[in-house]
Amino acid sequence: MIKYVFKNIKSLITKETTIFVIIIICQVSSILLSLFSYGVFQNYKAETNQINLNNDIIANDDDWPEFCYELDISEENPVDYKVMCKFGREVGNLLKDKLADLYMEGKNDVIISVEYDNGTYKPLDLYYKYAVKQKQWKSGEWFSEKQIKNKERVCVISYKLIGSKKSLVTQEGDDYYVIIGGDKYRVIGFIKDRGIEEIVLPWGLLPDDYSITCSPIISLNRYPTQKEYDSLIDIYNKYFSDRIIGEVPELETFDPEQVYYYKTNMAISLFIAIISAINFALLFNYIFDKRKFTLAVLRLNGCTANKARRMYLSEIMIIMIPLLIICTLVFDKYILPWIDGLFPYINQVYSLKIYGIMAGMYVAVSYVIMNIMIILHLRKTPVLILRNSN
Repeated sequence: MIKYVFKNIKSLITKETTIFVIIIICQVSSILLSLFSYGVFQNYKAETNQINLNNDIIANDDDWPEFCYELDISEENPVDYKVMCKFGREVGNLLKDKLADLYMEGKNDVIISVEYDNGTYKPLDLYYKYAVKQKQWKSGEWFSEKQIKNKERVCVISYKLIGSKKSLVTQEGDDYYVIIGGDKYRVIGFIKDRGIEEIVLPWGLLPDDYSITCSPIISLNRYPTQKEYDSLIDIYNKYFSDRIIGEVPELETFDPEQVYYYKTNMAISLFIAIISAINFALLFNYIFDKRKFTLAVLRLNGCTANKARRMYLSEIMIIMIPLLIICTLVFDKYILPWIDGLFPYINQVYSLKIYGIMAGMYVAVSYVIMNIMIILHLRKTPVLILRNSN
């Protein structure tokens, strides 16, 4: 049988040279595309895992990414609260529930630390929870939903402000009040002395001309998209173009368009690999059709269908396996370093073991497909083949 196998290969090379070259090209492209498709798929998984990770909510507030433009805002050069309210409204509408905290400070130790919730800002609950956890909360209560909704003039202050010479705190009966910008705010909660004097206020209660004395700090609980990041920069340029003194802050972004890009790459690679495999099978089917008369004669002289099947399979494997080894070596040595820059994770997914598994799978799949094709080809009896040939 081996003699006939090599005789068939020799005949294919010398008498059907064009077909043999096409078979080689088809086989090489099929192997290389299979190797490439695996790498693109693994790279796609790594990329989308990272992308999806960047879209997950960051539970730990210590890990929240910050966006803080360096602006020329200080006690000597403040910004009106009215401007900050307009700025904050646009930032909130842009980032929505991704905006974990918008922090700013004003004169008289006023702190505004708010989160965007349901289309508006409310005092950051984590501020209170952190104070309780660190045993820095002294007494009273935090801001209620009703107080926020009704825009009641209430505040939380450092306990050390009571009795301080520079303090604006006054007492009326059992209640304490703070006078800010001519307005009276009732104190509802006290924070223990933690080294700073602070007055915590809800959003939107201060006078329009109240002075904000620091650059706003934006904390996010999820990474923004590239589009959101660019829009955020535009908002800063809109309100603070004459105050920007630092470089644009860098911030990692989540970009869902990348997922589509990698899915498209994967689909195209798999489609090309499948088409190449089908072409390979059709080419050999053409060769088998040309040999059907010779096959019929062999079978009438004692060559069984099973022996003919093994003969054809041996011929295919003798061509395929050396090409598989050569293509794998070429891919690893020359092609992989070239495409590494296009697919950042692709170089990490290949190893000798992976190449071995892929080669085994490729041979196994080809073996099954070719077996089916040959069995279908051998269904006709030798007598029927010879009768049709006449």
